[in-house]
Amino acid sequence: MRVDFKNMPNNSRIWIYQSDRDLNESEISIIDDKTTTFLDSWQAHGKDLECSYSIINKRFIVIAVNENINPIGGCSIDYSVQLINDISDSIQTNLLNRLIVNYKFDNKIVSVNLNDLKNKINDGSFSPETIIFNTAINTKGELLNNFEVDIKSSWLSKFF
Repeated sequence: MRVDFKNMPNNSRIWIYQSDRDLNESEISIIDDKTTTFLDSWQAHGKDLECSYSIINKRFIVIAVNENINPIGGCSIDYSVQLINDISDSIQTNLLNRLIVNYKFDNKIVSVNLNDLKNKINDGSFSPETIIFNTAINTKGELLNNFEVDIKSSWLSKFF
């Protein structure tokens, strides 16, 4: 059962998928169509999931499940990954690439490969205060409060 993202409780479990570039309106429309269709019938163990999604900054797809209503299982999570693979194929953008990091630069969102990020840290292009988008968070509450963090407060702090 799909609900409005803003109505999902803050302890809802989330998964964040990211693009290495801004998505255009046509791609967002494809994402909306495919995700809405999927979420409208998404189930775990034969029971409907209370779920939602949001596209943030034309770059991030966030899928949320309210596990207070019905806990999600591994197979259901796998189906959602299949959805993201299907979307990736349709828009010809890898949304499952965990080796990219999106960060803010001059009020824009820019992406960098993890190896290049290490080089930028070493050459001083990145400071510990550089704002990144933390895709390792697990709940909607964390999304609201800890999605944009400085590198020193993220899992990337180990590179400093």
